Amino acid sequence: MADLTRQDVIKILAISEHARLAGVDLSGLELSGLNFAGADLTRANLSNANLTNAYLRGARMEYAVLEGCNLTGANLREVNFKGAILRGANLAQANLTDAIMAGADLSGAKISQAIGYQR
Repeated sequence: MADLTRQDVIKILAISEHARLAGVDLSGLELSGLNFAGADLTRANLSNANLTNAYLRGARMEYAVLEGCNLTGANLREVNFKGAILRGANLAQANLTDAIMAGADLSGAKISQAIGYQR
């Protein structure tokens, strides 16, 4: 169960340019279209969250759990996914230009039509 609601997340993002959400459980939340640019989501749980068209440029997502997360159309430029779990995540049409994917688990992830994805 998520630690915060969508409204809580919106408030945090509004008052902090580089929001600190490290280790927070955001699983299953509807977070589409939100601006997480530069946010620290290290070790956060975003399993089954909806981040469709979200803006996450430069976010830190090291060791985050994004299993089953919907990232369709999200801007993930320069995101650090080192060691992140993206099993079954939907990354269709997401922008992964310059994203760090070292050690990320992409088993079963949908990466069709992702922009800038390099294995």
